[in-house]
Amino acid sequence: MSPEFQVDLSELEGRKFTCIDGCGLCCLCQPELLPNEERLFRSKFPNMVVLKNEPHRHYAMAMKKGMGSCAFLNDRRCKVYNDRPHFCREFPFHIHVGMRAQVQLDLSCRGAWVTDGEDAMTAGAKIAEDAKEAINHTLYESKRVYREFFDNCHESGIDPDPEPMQALVRERLEKMTYLPYLATVLEGSAEDEQIDLRKLRVPAELDKSAMRELESAALEGANDSLGAPNAFDAPVYCDEANRWNVFLSEHGRFEQYIIKDSGDLEHVRSVDPNAVRLLVPDESGRKVMADYLRILNNRDSIIGSTYYLVDEYDYEDYFPNVYLGVLSTSMLDMIWRASLIAHVKGTKLDGAGVREGIIYYDMDRLDGPSIGAFI
Repeated sequence: MSPEFQVDLSELEGRKFTCIDGCGLCCLCQPELLPNEERLFRSKFPNMVVLKNEPHRHYAMAMKKGMGSCAFLNDRRCKVYNDRPHFCREFPFHIHVGMRAQVQLDLSCRGAWVTDGEDAMTAGAKIAEDAKEAINHTLYESKRVYREFFDNCHESGIDPDPEPMQALVRERLEKMTYLPYLATVLEGSAEDEQIDLRKLRVPAELDKSAMRELESAALEGANDSLGAPNAFDAPVYCDEANRWNVFLSEHGRFEQYIIKDSGDLEHVRSVDPNAVRLLVPDESGRKVMADYLRILNNRDSIIGSTYYLVDEYDYEDYFPNVYLGVLSTSMLDMIWRASLIAHVKGTKLDGAGVREGIIYYDMDRLDGPSIGAFI
């Protein structure tokens, strides 16, 4: 690794990964082409490359019928696998560059949950080594942005050091998997007073009114996170049979579609959101939740999202409130999605059920706005 910087790989420790045959979730992403890739694909496949103007002008791979999976995907096999773009090669790893570089693992990839596969730490280190020039450049560019952010915090009397809050959360991972504790953190993070995890008064259980309030907050968040102009822009849940499911919030209901390999949509069912109960994870489910919370609490992209919101709120909120608000709303969104999947499948929130919620949610968590960038 370059001596100019170090890359944090701690999220990858002890994890394996593999590419699951027939999955193709990553082929629903439309990768931007790097300059050398743009020249290659425009010369060899001029009709398979499109010019995009958002969020900036760039060339990308064409998608089936303009919105489905990658045009090079055939029978869930990549026709240009050996020449696939940089961003396709990196998946399910993402390099976040903020105050430092950190490699994060996309847990929406089902291949990131295997126990027998490639060593994620070794693969992540190789990807970071290959990207060291881009990391160095982005670190240099981000210094000005962070300096401006920290100056604004100083002028507003905000301490943006995340470590004290991360340490408090680490000590309470198991507690935060209980809905009463999560609801209390969520409520406290929205108060005008600074939240103090050491002084929270948590009820033993939620009464009906408090549970309805939590379900209402979860549903409101789900409507925001699952809302999209069309099904192809909505979050995708790749299920155990490698079907690409979409639950699109439309007219007060969630319409479930399957994105077909052809680029067409198949309507499956209409779900009344009021019929979806926020389920209580059992002991095995809480263990999976605690591990996911530990990962989120260590991610620099979560800190970046907190910084983004501190700036968005004009530096008027306490840093601990914003940080815990990001964590608790993330966990609540994940639990609601897990409950939605359990509702349509008739299952429960055991370890496997919570894992499905994380698979549905994590890609969107990584895609959240952040001060810092994925390269």
